[in-house]
Amino acid sequence: MKKNSLGRLVAAGLLLSAFCLYYGRVALCLASENQGEPVMMDTVVVTASKITRKPQTGDVDLETSPISVSIIRREDFEAKTESVAEVVEKEVGVQVRQSGGLGSFSSVSLRGSSSEQVMVFMDGILLNDASGGGVDLSTIALSDVEAIEVFRGATPVNFGKQSIGGAVNIRTRRSQKGLAAKASVGYGSFNTRKIAAFVNYKPDKRDCLISADYLSSDNDFEFLNGNGTQWNTADDRWELRNNAQVRQYNILGKAGYDFSETLRLDVLNQLFDKRQGLPSWNNSPLARATLETTRNLSALRLTADDLTPLHLNSRTLVSYTWKQEEYDDRGGHIGLGDQHTTYTTRRLGVDIYGEWLTDSQAAILTIGGSTESYETEDHLDRQNPRDSRRGTVSAGVQDSLFVLNQNLIVTPAVRYTWIRDELKSGESIWGTSLESRTRSDDYLCPQIGARYRAFPWLGLKSNLARYVREPSFFELFGDRGFVIGNPDLEEEKGVNFDIGAEVMLAPGRGDQKVLQRARAAATYFRSDVDDLIARAYDARGIGKSVNVEGALIQGVEFSLSAELLSHFNVLLNYTWQEPKNESRIKAFKGKMLPGRFEKALLGRLEVRHSSLKVYLEYIQEKEMYYDTANLLKADDKEEINAGISWLWRSVTVSLEGRNLGDEMYEDFNGYPQPGRSFSASISYAFNRPF
Repeated sequence: MKKNSLGRLVAAGLLLSAFCLYYGRVALCLASENQGEPVMMDTVVVTASKITRKPQTGDVDLETSPISVSIIRREDFEAKTESVAEVVEKEVGVQVRQSGGLGSFSSVSLRGSSSEQVMVFMDGILLNDASGGGVDLSTIALSDVEAIEVFRGATPVNFGKQSIGGAVNIRTRRSQKGLAAKASVGYGSFNTRKIAAFVNYKPDKRDCLISADYLSSDNDFEFLNGNGTQWNTADDRWELRNNAQVRQYNILGKAGYDFSETLRLDVLNQLFDKRQGLPSWNNSPLARATLETTRNLSALRLTADDLTPLHLNSRTLVSYTWKQEEYDDRGGHIGLGDQHTTYTTRRLGVDIYGEWLTDSQAAILTIGGSTESYETEDHLDRQNPRDSRRGTVSAGVQDSLFVLNQNLIVTPAVRYTWIRDELKSGESIWGTSLESRTRSDDYLCPQIGARYRAFPWLGLKSNLARYVREPSFFELFGDRGFVIGNPDLEEEKGVNFDIGAEVMLAPGRGDQKVLQRARAAATYFRSDVDDLIARAYDARGIGKSVNVEGALIQGVEFSLSAELLSHFNVLLNYTWQEPKNESRIKAFKGKMLPGRFEKALLGRLEVRHSSLKVYLEYIQEKEMYYDTANLLKADDKEEINAGISWLWRSVTVSLEGRNLGDEMYEDFNGYPQPGRSFSASISYAFNRPF
């Protein structure tokens, strides 16, 4: 990181001291007036039952946050042969696009945003690369996951990076008191194999945790190959998918030590490796293109709570991420001509979090700094890529105020971000000198949210926020092939607004009561995006990222869940959204943004009796276009899934069927997804408390 970046980080540290001093004086002034009344928190409703894990300093307080959030617990996907993408896509307002079967590229969209407008974190560590392209959810192993938090629209200030669409936070497993172990094996259609193991040991102040898994699949499912001729069905034929195999493994290790009840040190290291085949557009049996992705993430976290007479809580997080992708298409089956390139990303980050909690407010301050490099190596020496670097400094302040007898929570916040990008000098493939390029920018993003408990059974909430997405290295400087950079790109700017209501009923428990509890929620959301970054192509087919006028995205989310007769759970999610292009170009103005559906529906019925659980779910997505001009419409997606699991002592046996209707569907044009598939798994768990 440059010296001026470090200077800004030091200045941010001084700001943290001033923040603590200011609120300390306020605390002393309020101490005599404080009656010590407890804060009345809203009930948190999750996908299933309430989470029992103890929150840590730095976690988002979901009971006071006004932001729309869904929580997916480990119990919802334990022992299943699923991916993070398949788990997340079932939430309201969420769309996941996959380029094929298990292990294929998977991107997430929240409320009609692009994948690059969604920030993805792992334990608060940003996974989005400055190189661009969004986060591939297939590179996150589900075996490591304790819970997934999906924040739609506004982003909590707890995360140093803001985003237009929202944020997804992957919480990995955390150590619990005692000795616990679990092992599982699974097998499914297309020769899919899964092995996972987990060990947790915490006898006293020390603890350690290891999670490992292996997943592979041939992905040789049958599909109808149209050979790229939509209007000519004479050459259509059923084929097995070629060169779509995937193999991946993952190891997560954690260790921690409690110096005292208020001081803890955690160390984390995760290694992920995946090798996958890349099918050609015409499903050629000669295709041999591959992509190998290796990522190692290391982190050191120091949590110090109850500091000073003001009882301040703090967390310091230092992280280092190294990722390497090797793309090998020396046969020229995927791109234009032979390619064999390695892309390496390195990111070093420091994030400081502080909070001050009282009965009347919860104040938060975050400070962060990072430096990231992106390097490419052409093994065929046919191009001369140059390295890119990005330095970032950010700070955020949030204060949740509890008023009206704790029934109203108002949460104003503001973020400041400074970014410097650099493209190194070099030499072109024609031998001419290329000058280095630098650019820097900063922006301020305020936001405010509120939630109000009007009645014990009725809650209201709303958010208004301004967000910015800076251009990626790929958009600024180009990368490879027939795409050139545009260093004059402006950042995308967006304003998010949402307002919603939640009704909760809990008539009581007991086998004789038909309705045990129920929850219904409805939210209207709107996002106005200016200077939308889009790809334009000239007559030669050369692509370049440009700013267009923007987009208007609005819609409604509706969710209903109920527990009946202590044995039945019913869930219904419905999303309607209108993601429209606001370009001045007549052919595009008013058209749907490509890759976004208009309507989505999820219905799920779960039946529990003793140690047996059975579920049936229906998923539908409609009205999506592949292209900007809305000339190429995707088929509607309809999927029926079912499963059964049985627990006997410490052994769990599960059987699942996906896409039982054997419907063919493509999230990306020309990249089919599997039809009907089945899987089975068996797991054994051991738990001994100390």
